[in-house]
Amino acid sequence: MADYEIIKPKVDLRKKIKILPNNSDYDPVAKAEQALQRLSVNFGTWMQEEVKRLQAAWKDIEDNGYSEDRLTALFRSGHDLKGQAHTMGFPIAGNIAGSMCDLIEKIEDRDQLPMDMLRKHVQAIKAVVKEDARAEDNAIGKALAQELAGIAEDWIAKIAPDKLED
Repeated sequence: MADYEIIKPKVDLRKKIKILPNNSDYDPVAKAEQALQRLSVNFGTWMQEEVKRLQAAWKDIEDNGYSEDRLTALFRSGHDLKGQAHTMGFPIAGNIAGSMCDLIEKIEDRDQLPMDMLRKHVQAIKAVVKEDARAEDNAIGKALAQELAGIAEDWIAKIAPDKLED
C-alpha cells in the first residue's frame, strides 16, 4: 500500500485558463501598467486611509500603553504602509514605515522600545502623505526618512546588536 493518496480535482482547472492573444503586439506588462495607471487616481486617498489606521493604532498605544496586541496592530499597519507605499507613489513614507517596523520587530524587550521614536515615525509618515511628498528625491522627506532610519538603526545596534543584520 502506498504512503500517499492521489486526489483528482473535481474541476478541470485547464478550462479556467485564459489563452492570451498570439500576436507580437500584445504586451501583458504594458496592460498591467495601464491598469495600474487607471487605479493611480485613488492612491492618494488610499494612502490617507492607511495613515488613519496607523494613527488609530498609535493613539491606542498612547492612550492605553504598550501591549503585544497594540504593538502588533501598529506593526501590521506600518508593514502594510511599507509594502503599499512604493506602489502608490509614496516611497518616502514606505521607507519611514520600514524603519518603524524594524524597531518593533527587532527590539524584543518591550521596555527598551522607544515610544518617542515610534511617535516620530508615525508623525513623519502622516506629514509625508499630507504634504503629498511623492518624489523619491524630495529633499526634506528624504532627509527625514534617512534621519529616522539612522536613529532607529543606532537604537537597534545599542539594544539588540544581534538583530541589526536581520
